[in-house]
Amino acid sequence: MDITKRQEEILRIIVEEYAYTTEPISSKEIIQKYLPDLSSATIRNEMASLEKTGLLEKTHTSSGRIPSINGYKYYESKILKPKLSINIKRKLEKIFSQRDISIDTVIDQSVSIINESLKLPSVVTTQQTNELLKRFDLIQIDEHTALILLVTSNGTVNKNTIHLSDNKQLDDIGVCVRIFNDRLIDTAIKDVPKKIGSIKEIIRSAVHEYEFCIRQIIEKIFDFNKVPTATKVQGTKWLTTQPEFQNIEHLNKVLSMLEDTNVWKHISYVQQKTGKTLITFGNEFGANELAIASTSISSNGSKHQLSVVGPTRMDYSEVKGLLEFIKAEIEKLSNK
Repeated sequence: MDITKRQEEILRIIVEEYAYTTEPISSKEIIQKYLPDLSSATIRNEMASLEKTGLLEKTHTSSGRIPSINGYKYYESKILKPKLSINIKRKLEKIFSQRDISIDTVIDQSVSIINESLKLPSVVTTQQTNELLKRFDLIQIDEHTALILLVTSNGTVNKNTIHLSDNKQLDDIGVCVRIFNDRLIDTAIKDVPKKIGSIKEIIRSAVHEYEFCIRQIIEKIFDFNKVPTATKVQGTKWLTTQPEFQNIEHLNKVLSMLEDTNVWKHISYVQQKTGKTLITFGNEFGANELAIASTSISSNGSKHQLSVVGPTRMDYSEVKGLLEFIKAEIEKLSNK
């Protein structure tokens, strides 16, 4: 889509002004604050053209315009310039200058500054790409039930219930657990699939019911398509400061979305393909009034996805500036 430089400037003004005022922007406001050398008629004509291209929308309650989703997307891809205030930069630099604190603590403290400065919640999803398998335990609950515990290097305990029809199956499960402890301890979870082939053959020759063992242990306990993740939501209290979420129905919808792991999986998938700081608009996940800005941070064998959630009209320049600065500084720290 091609628009003129002047139209781009008017679109930029409307996107950024609307982020602060939450009110439709009129031609009079644009002239008074930004473009005093242009006539009101000229501004109105340009706004009408931008509306025809689908980049602006006209509300029923005002003669002013607001950005459409396509307008935001155009702004994000072709106009947006990340910015970071000196005051916030200094606060973040103070965090990054601390010694002997973990990357997780650095991220938590940085997120608190994001929440307070933007008045928006954030979500941190952490993938432990270097997490190790540390122990397997078998606990018999009763005659027909056993519990397998899988313990990882970060202290995560995965519990899996196995249903048994006889003692032979219990014996088979015990054999499998011993083989896992012999062959898989201190293996990175991401490397387990490489070892499973040979382990299957060892199990085949050592148990009575091979298919039962494969179904109940290999396929049930290990999901090799997933790396262990943890999702942490911070700053939800700030949602109530945003006009869009004063309605309890809208607020509940956002809170539900924050807990929807499928949303974060989708964003993570797209993030991994691009490696860039992304803006994902709500129409992609069924929440038209929302947008998510996210970036991926790699540090010391872990991958963190840091996301800011807000209304579609949020200040993308400031959000993107914050995320990119935090990403660069944390990755710099982890490489020292």
